[in-house]
Amino acid sequence: MTKSPRGRDGRRNHLRLVDSNPDPTQAPAAGVDVDTTPSVAVLETLLETLIFDLAAAPRSLHPVIAEASVARSAAMLADQLWPAGRPDEIGEVERFFWADAARVLGERRDPESFHLLTSLARTVGPAGRLPLQRAHLSRLRTEDEVPDWVTRIAGFRLTSAIVSEDITGDGLSVVLDYDDEQHPHTVVVFIDNNIGAIVKDVFVGPPVDRVLDAYQRGGRVTIRTVRPPTAAGIILQALGETNDYDDPPVTEDFEFFSALLVNRLTQLPERPIRPPIRPLLSPRQRDKLVDDFLDSTAGLPDDAADIVRLWIDHAVDHTVGGPLRVSAVLVELFLAHWLPRKVLADSTYFAAVPVVVKAWLAYAGDRTQLALDVVEEAVDAVDVWSPALEAAAIIDPVGERVLLDDTTSDLEDAYRALSGLGTPPQPDLQGLDKSQAATLSVLAPHAWLMAGETLGNAYAPDAFDIAERLVREAPDLLAKARLSTWPRAIVWLLAHRHRLVGPGETLTPYSLAADLASSPATLRKTAKLLTDTLILPTLT
Repeated sequence: MTKSPRGRDGRRNHLRLVDSNPDPTQAPAAGVDVDTTPSVAVLETLLETLIFDLAAAPRSLHPVIAEASVARSAAMLADQLWPAGRPDEIGEVERFFWADAARVLGERRDPESFHLLTSLARTVGPAGRLPLQRAHLSRLRTEDEVPDWVTRIAGFRLTSAIVSEDITGDGLSVVLDYDDEQHPHTVVVFIDNNIGAIVKDVFVGPPVDRVLDAYQRGGRVTIRTVRPPTAAGIILQALGETNDYDDPPVTEDFEFFSALLVNRLTQLPERPIRPPIRPLLSPRQRDKLVDDFLDSTAGLPDDAADIVRLWIDHAVDHTVGGPLRVSAVLVELFLAHWLPRKVLADSTYFAAVPVVVKAWLAYAGDRTQLALDVVEEAVDAVDVWSPALEAAAIIDPVGERVLLDDTTSDLEDAYRALSGLGTPPQPDLQGLDKSQAATLSVLAPHAWLMAGETLGNAYAPDAFDIAERLVREAPDLLAKARLSTWPRAIVWLLAHRHRLVGPGETLTPYSLAADLASSPATLRKTAKLLTDTLILPTLT
């Protein structure tokens, strides 16, 4: 996970202080005895962060916020100070740092540093626990008055857990109940099934009875009680999925509370129970689902079998919950995001998709005996997101739809039948992986054809060349727009580079965008991505 260089309030966090160059304007005056060990600068930032986090929370939550603030800081320190090296070297650095931190905090007498020391002594792992606890006990003997909330830091016991799951299968919430007389609270963990069952949100909630009341009043959820080790296993597996992302789409609260969550789960007296392995759906089982659907539904378009199989593949391979899940969110993901990037097809094919998806949703809702209002909500979402397919459709028919990650010559064969340009060049696929080769084999000929038909035959080679350079030199850029948008953007770029658009010219921005079946804003934005990334030759 990429850590932000700034805290939630915009201030620099301690990651930027470690190994940073000191500010020469703040150097200590000669002769002044100042503790300049690395721990001091880091601890000052940890203390500043803790004070800010506590100030932003109600006093009833101070023990929880203190635990979360310090757990987050300790996790970020671990990433920065001892991320590499042999285990014995890592342990030595970590032990030295925490021993020095314990010395510094143990010598101070202000209450804020005692709050930090208490939080660290009860949160930091084995490498620093002993010196921090010794320093904490030493200071505890000399403290005049210790607030009650300080004694509760990291002292909560998990008493029960519930799982609340949306009936659409979009996600589930695991609610951990910490039933304390003075500071009762829950830690709520939301797992998003539509993004591979990752933990997307973690936050501190009210006592569990209020959480249950809110779920029951809201409806559309199933609630079950689970043992704490079972809840821990569900959460830890989902956290593993989250960690597989370089930049997971998580909330700000996740960033703040996730370290607290991990600390609490790993300190449970019982080992977490791993959830059962999700069963795989074989190609034969997927085909059987398609056949059962076609046998039960009449009057479908010719491409129904292909479209339903794509729906099943998306639901099984990219989300969690199975192909029979009926969800408005799943409809959005399939129609507006996945299908336009997966399939290259004309408007005839894409026009059949909404009809088939609606029929599939009705079929799946009937098989799972889902409430009619939930099915109707998902069916209505089809109409909302169908325009995304219209925008992704190519202008000229390709005969059959083309999967953009399959190596196939179907598209080239379709081009051969088009008049005016003849056969497109064959892109050089040497050195590319399978996915890049498949993308280039579709993208470059399509750009060549669109440029030739829109601007003239002379511009087709340049479009082909830019498409090839895009795949080879900037493959990560492809994810920033639909694959079918890139040929249009290349033609838009060529038209403006060659000054074919503007006053006195036959093309205007709006007429060119209409020819390319897109909007000027989309084309302008995507073309700018090209010019910002690729160094194009100067026109002579």
